[in-house]
Amino acid sequence: MAWVSDPHDGRVHDTQALRRCGLLDVPPADLPEGAPPLQHIGDKGYIGLGMITPKRRPANLPLYPDDKAYSTTVNQVRYKIERVIANIKTWRVLHTGYRRPPETFRTTITAILGIIFTYTL
Repeated sequence: MAWVSDPHDGRVHDTQALRRCGLLDVPPADLPEGAPPLQHIGDKGYIGLGMITPKRRPANLPLYPDDKAYSTTVNQVRYKIERVIANIKTWRVLHTGYRRPPETFRTTITAILGIIFTYTL
């Protein structure tokens, strides 16, 4: 599932924007019986927020082989998401002001993301 928050004014760190938007507080949608709960995935900057993240290497110690394999698996999923984000950032239209009515922003960007995720993944 892809999700887009409203834009934030000024410079806002990703973790702060995530806390502000309330996505981590939303209960999971009704899932079929026996289905695992939905979880969010992020990079090492999101460690401590209850998300799936790669393992951090302990200071002055190597990463355990199991932790390294786990991080590789997480990063294989994240790679696809990062490619989508990089693709979207190259669009010239995103470097200018939004020219449609402001109340259409959420619907427009969600539709675009759906198309890009389908095309990229």
